[in-house]
Amino acid sequence: MPIFLANSAYDLVTHPITLVSLGSAVGGNLRYYLGRWIDQQGWPWGFPWGTLVINVSGSFLLGFLAIIFLERLLPPRRELYLLLGTGFCGGYTTFSTFEWETYKLIREQNYLAAGGNIFLSVLLGLIGVIAGVLLALSIFGRR
Repeated sequence: MPIFLANSAYDLVTHPITLVSLGSAVGGNLRYYLGRWIDQQGWPWGFPWGTLVINVSGSFLLGFLAIIFLERLLPPRRELYLLLGTGFCGGYTTFSTFEWETYKLIREQNYLAAGGNIFLSVLLGLIGVIAGVLLALSIFGRR
């Protein structure tokens, strides 16, 4: 089947482009509104807390979904991973925003916040993935 053609309505709905696009749209909108809400709470130090929370929660969710949909369910549910993992988490997580905000902190010579953003985002993002994997393994067991 060519990349943009579908033979039926079911093929269109389950096509990777459709799944990733729908997931990305929902994830991107959630990222926008949740990030704005978190940043409006007045947290200290001029730190991009919204981006940090989104990156860590997105990493957690991606780790959880990858284990469930790609490794635990039989047969693996690639279409659900495309919708929720690739699409939703890809639209929701904000790594490019993380990079831009870090650059702005450096440009403003706020090196402590820039270093903290890098360190916390990477460390807590990895912890989020591990926690998501552990949760999925505790629910579905190890193979």
